[in-house]
Amino acid sequence: MTEENQNTETNETENTEVEKVELTAEELQKKIEAESDRKLAKALEKKQKEWESKQQEAIQAALEEKERLSKLSEKERKEEELSQREKDIEKRLREIELKELKADAVSDLADKGLPSDFADFLLADNAENTLANINNFKKAFDEAVNAKVKEALRQDTPPAGGGSITTKNPWSKEHRNLTEQARIMREDPELAKRMQLQAKE
Repeated sequence: MTEENQNTETNETENTEVEKVELTAEELQKKIEAESDRKLAKALEKKQKEWESKQQEAIQAALEEKERLSKLSEKERKEEELSQREKDIEKRLREIELKELKADAVSDLADKGLPSDFADFLLADNAENTLANINNFKKAFDEAVNAKVKEALRQDTPPAGGGSITTKNPWSKEHRNLTEQARIMREDPELAKRMQLQAKE
């Protein structure tokens, strides 16, 4: 039994070892190209089958439609063909309207200083609703930007009046800030004098 275990372990270690193969750069390139060609051929074959399947479905649908129309009277067939043409025209008109609507939306976004990438998200069923969406978006966008700017620029306000100084002293060596000094001197000259004295101590 131990002999079998040893043989099994030996076989496992032999199987897990990787066989080293030395190739020249040219041979390696040929192997890479062969593998790429194989994968490309496989992908093309898959797409070809998908295309053929779709074509077969379209042909089958067209044959069924032709058979259905052949069972109709001449008058019904003409009405059906007319109805189908009207549907096609309506579809094309809708596509044209959407393109024009998107172009207008891109233009409106540019006029308002907004990225045109948002045009697809803001499109509505007509120009008025699209413009309303753009205006609402601009308002929300501006508010969000302003909030972030205010948050980034927020500073602690110094205590008002004669309260104790708990903020950083702009006159001290560690926290020297000429802008803050000028603001305090302008808003509260007495506080500025006290802070100057405190910084000298």
